[in-house]
Amino acid sequence: MGAQLKDITEVLGPPWASGSFIGADGLPYLYAYGCLELGTCQAHCQTIESIVVQTDWPTMEWPTQEPGRAETFPGCPAYGEVLRALDAAGCPWEHYEPLTDDDQCAIRVADSGATFVFNTEDVPEPILCSVSVTGPRPRTHTCV
Repeated sequence: MGAQLKDITEVLGPPWASGSFIGADGLPYLYAYGCLELGTCQAHCQTIESIVVQTDWPTMEWPTQEPGRAETFPGCPAYGEVLRALDAAGCPWEHYEPLTDDDQCAIRVADSGATFVFNTEDVPEPILCSVSVTGPRPRTHTCV
């Protein structure tokens, strides 16, 4: 969060895909490296304002620190697996009611602000759909 897109591309290489909507600078403001999505400021600076990991695929594709290379991992982690991993890492979490309804439930890690959203519809155990972190609103940086 708060890094410049150019700094990310120096480490991971160019994004593998970008969104079709453009910001005030004429550039897309959504970039993806497989299941990792980066949302940038929609004005001019391309500061990273959100990070989303899509986890509801059978296989997740992640960038490595070798530009252009990807690794794959099993997708669709179950609720119990996620909670056990957070607990094992000593990462406290809480139920997050604003994103909990009939079809989904959510937890939030207060220290990082990461929100984990699980699908609860027609599954024996909730399945993780996405993990996201967003910057503070209103925006706290000044575009350059």
